[in-house]
Amino acid sequence: MSLTPVPGTPPLPPVPSDACPYSAAIVDKPVPRTAGAPVLTVAGNGVATWHLTRPADVRAVLGDAASFTSRRGPEDPPPGPAGREILPTRPGMFVQTDGRDHLDYRRLLNHEFSALRTTASAARITAHAEAHVQSMVSAGATADLVAQYALPLVSQTLCEVLGLPWTPGSAPRMLRVFQGRDLGNADLNSTTTPVDHLVRDLARDALAAPHRYPGLVGRIAAEGIDGRALTEDELAGLAKQLLMPGHVSPTHMLGLSVLVLLEEQPAWYAKLAADPGSATDVVEELLHHITVKQHGLIRRAVRDTAVGGVLIRAGQWVTCHLDGADAGPAAFAPGRTPVTHLAFGDGPHQCLGQHLSRVVLVGGLSVLARRLPALRLAVAPHQLHRRVAHTVAGVTSLPVTW
Repeated sequence: MSLTPVPGTPPLPPVPSDACPYSAAIVDKPVPRTAGAPVLTVAGNGVATWHLTRPADVRAVLGDAASFTSRRGPEDPPPGPAGREILPTRPGMFVQTDGRDHLDYRRLLNHEFSALRTTASAARITAHAEAHVQSMVSAGATADLVAQYALPLVSQTLCEVLGLPWTPGSAPRMLRVFQGRDLGNADLNSTTTPVDHLVRDLARDALAAPHRYPGLVGRIAAEGIDGRALTEDELAGLAKQLLMPGHVSPTHMLGLSVLVLLEEQPAWYAKLAADPGSATDVVEELLHHITVKQHGLIRRAVRDTAVGGVLIRAGQWVTCHLDGADAGPAAFAPGRTPVTHLAFGDGPHQCLGQHLSRVVLVGGLSVLARRLPALRLAVAPHQLHRRVAHTVAGVTSLPVTW
């Protein structure tokens, strides 16, 4: 999709070549954009979009749901990330709602994802990580860290929260569905992908027998919202939005974190093995340096609003580039304060699963460093393949040995 800067605005900050793998200088310059003044572009179909890359500008838009809506409608589908259309919002797609609708959905889901609940699950997640490392080691002297460690760990943890069955025997279907999946709007609002079939079956069964799902899915199927029962479409939409981002983003964040530590920060990988207490600071620094959300968060102005010295007109689209907004000092310095990254977004729509993601990353990296202190890449960095044309950054596989 061709984007042309409007005369009088600066050029759009550069992005890397699609052929560029994650390897050299990933920590020195891990973000595809640099922060700068708002840029207005016009797509080939005439749709105007403002691109925001400065932290203050991004926070201003994401924090102002009254001026910038997340809703999608059939009357306003501009080209979306990576040239895809933005489809109308399906029932249950809570990140594409605002106001009372969004608040009701968030209240319904918050309990299982609270900081208190997820912190209490840390020991169990660490035990899962231990088991997945042992499984990986038992299978041979090399492994694909994404497929054999990151994805199973994330999947098992998330399924426990949701109350879905997860055993080594039942996991393959779930893993096949989410291995390599994208996280684009077209996927979230589609109705015909393998994910759709999975969540439709899940919703139908959970509404008929909620007691079979001893977690979030069974609870919300039984409770509904303020006494109103969830529809099958609504529960399927909620389940899809929890399962799809909940698998894809943490999986690739964990994979890229290992890659950065092995290739660019081996001293910090060694420190994780010697001092597990450093893991929290290391994870926050990794979140600052690696922004897996590649194509930004999209909003539409509902009224004329000044942001970053420009006037964004009602009806214009805005893309908040988290990768540019998180561009900061090149030094890798765990323990920096305050923690100001935007890895989980900002405002009322900030990531529901951020606390769980942090616990998984801390446990996953700590166990890996302690159990496999000699871990290293099994291929040259330039042989790794980036996920291109995806809204979530990552590598398709991460061959390692020890």
